[in-house]
Amino acid sequence: MAEEDVVISLRISSRRSQLPIFISLLVVAATILYPLYFVIITSLRTNADYLQNPFGLPGEWTFENYLRLVDSYGIGQAFLNSLFVGTISVSIVLVLASLAGYALAKLPVPGTKFITATFVSVMLIPGPVLIIPIYLMLARFDLVSTYAGLILVYVATGLPFATFFLTLSFRGIPDEVIEAARIDGAGFFRIMWSIIVPMGSSGLATLAVLQFLGAWNELIFAFILITDDSMRLLTPQLASIGERFLTDQPLVSAGLFITASIPLILLAFASKYIMQGLQVGVSR
Repeated sequence: MAEEDVVISLRISSRRSQLPIFISLLVVAATILYPLYFVIITSLRTNADYLQNPFGLPGEWTFENYLRLVDSYGIGQAFLNSLFVGTISVSIVLVLASLAGYALAKLPVPGTKFITATFVSVMLIPGPVLIIPIYLMLARFDLVSTYAGLILVYVATGLPFATFFLTLSFRGIPDEVIEAARIDGAGFFRIMWSIIVPMGSSGLATLAVLQFLGAWNELIFAFILITDDSMRLLTPQLASIGERFLTDQPLVSAGLFITASIPLILLAFASKYIMQGLQVGVSR
């Protein structure tokens, strides 16, 4: 009975020690969920109702703000434009970074450490510094106000981090598995497709989500390089909502929720892979 009492007391003390952690996590969750709740509730009310009681429940539930965004601001087309540009740019980054990451992690590439250090140094350069040279270069090749030019920018700015991240992730793949595949006659691309991609799926999924979120939320390059209103992406299009001396918070909240919808869906379905990929990246 004494041993059972000791075990019970240890369990109680363990639960008591975990209580502050649990409360802290609840507070953190509340700070994340409440802004999302506020944005959703605000987007479903009129501006007059919001001005009367900003923090209360809507007096009248309405989807008018979402309809106005589609009809008056072209948010539907901008949403599809962002989805197209983000998907294409992320796909190109994943293919190129996978090949480069595998080569740097598993092949005898001369100057591997120097190349990796170069990628790290490039990541430290602030994006706004590159606006003028990138614009001048794209203008020389007639790529301003084209999706091809914007995709090239996203690929070029995303490749250093993507290659560095996948290099760390692919180093965790056992060399014995790759050597066994080579003995069986597998070449570079067969090893890449049959071994590297399946075993590095968590890192690839993490990178895909991070790169897509970066392209989806990017504003400066998308605003400057795409001048045609019909080709605008979602984030620059939402930046045009409202007037200088007039604020329509419910309309802005509807736009914010539309912008956050895709990232929320991605994070909900890929959270497990993201945690695995980050753990692999940190442990290397």
